[in-house]
Amino acid sequence: MLDPSEALIHQLNNNILVQNQATKYITPSSPFLYLGVTLTMDLNWKHQHQHRRVDDNLKQKLDALEGSYASPRQTLNIIRKAIIPSLAYAFGVTPCSYPDLDKWDAMIGRVIKSKHNLWRSKLTAMIREDVHSFGLGAPSIYVEYHRRSTVALVTSLEDPSERHQSVTMHLLTQVAQLKALATTFLSTGEGTSLPIKRQLNLHMRERLLACLHASKLHLALKGNSMLLRSA
Repeated sequence: MLDPSEALIHQLNNNILVQNQATKYITPSSPFLYLGVTLTMDLNWKHQHQHRRVDDNLKQKLDALEGSYASPRQTLNIIRKAIIPSLAYAFGVTPCSYPDLDKWDAMIGRVIKSKHNLWRSKLTAMIREDVHSFGLGAPSIYVEYHRRSTVALVTSLEDPSERHQSVTMHLLTQVAQLKALATTFLSTGEGTSLPIKRQLNLHMRERLLACLHASKLHLALKGNSMLLRSA
């Protein structure tokens, strides 16, 4: 006997035509690609599928770059101007944990060290250091992730529509004790306790705010910390 979801798939799949093309039925929890971002109809923002997509795309681009004839300077420019922006495209709607960012930073750092003929054991701090301080000035994913998250949240709060602003403000008050949850969630990612994950997986704006404050940036409204407002 079919369960309700299987019965619905059987009834709807290939039976609805759009521009003479049969549509495919997608369950609320099944991921699909929209404008380069993996989404689900239930808007659960845990994004395991999106993270795997980022992993695969980043590895493919870095492998191609490492095997190319690009010079060390060209490699840094390509990473800074092409690879990181393509990686960061979905950051506004793809909350990431510190382990995710560390992994992507390590993948990029490996290619930079290889192109500069540096040992893999070379300190990453050296390639991150500014060129005026005898470093390579290599960018970190963390900087772009926090910047994109901040822009996405502030843009939503300052939307021309008062209704949009009001909805965003109310969304930022749905998770209790956000300040206490922020560090735990961001630092452990998928290792976070189940109750915390259940609270934050469906609250994208709350996760953006937690990320913003964890990066030592602070969003304030009329002199009051927005993080404390939702605590």
